[in-house]
Amino acid sequence: MSLYLISEVAKKAHLTTDTVRFYEKKGLITPNFRANNQYRYFDEHALKRLIFIKHCRDLGMSLKEIETLIALEQNPKQNCHAVNEIIDQHIEHITNKMKALEIFRTQLSALRESCNIPTTVDHCQILKTLEKAEENE
Repeated sequence: MSLYLISEVAKKAHLTTDTVRFYEKKGLITPNFRANNQYRYFDEHALKRLIFIKHCRDLGMSLKEIETLIALEQNPKQNCHAVNEIIDQHIEHITNKMKALEIFRTQLSALRESCNIPTTVDHCQILKTLEKAEENE
């Protein structure tokens, strides 16, 4: 059985040691043991869990979603409907986020179009429009 120091497991999972410590603090992983020098040692299971977490985070999943998936993983014989629900909800969340980002892009493009003439900053239509938008809030 291979054991890794926190720096080694972090490197293998392509994470920082601070991130590994954060996931440990959140209870998502646990070290196998602490040596007399207080160094924490992690096994292959912890490494696999870190890689799993990293993949989930790369897909924009929240810690709560990841915690739920990990909890579901602990009961491998159950129906995977709950996993599908989490992914479906996340897809909906991403879809809504994409719609919001598209609105932002449209607004920013309109802002950019308002300033097509080279001028000085004190006459910049983008800044003037942003100042007006703030007044209206």
